[in-house]
Amino acid sequence: MFGKRSPKPAQNLDLMQEIAPAPLKTAAARRFMEFCQQDLPTHHKADGFDPKVYMDAVKLVISRLEATRHME
Repeated sequence: MFGKRSPKPAQNLDLMQEIAPAPLKTAAARRFMEFCQQDLPTHHKADGFDPKVYMDAVKLVISRLEATRHME
């Protein structure tokens, strides 16, 4: 747990292909995706960073933001 380095992915992650194969419908989701695309490279090489956890978190937030479109 402590002191172990996380495995580094061999290629760069493309959030748009991984998370949102269909176009995002809400402006909030699009802005959040843009933020994540800029944010990911800053954390990508950090010790203990897990890209799967990051992707899961982004997917969760995007799904919630997209769901707000149907709540009105």
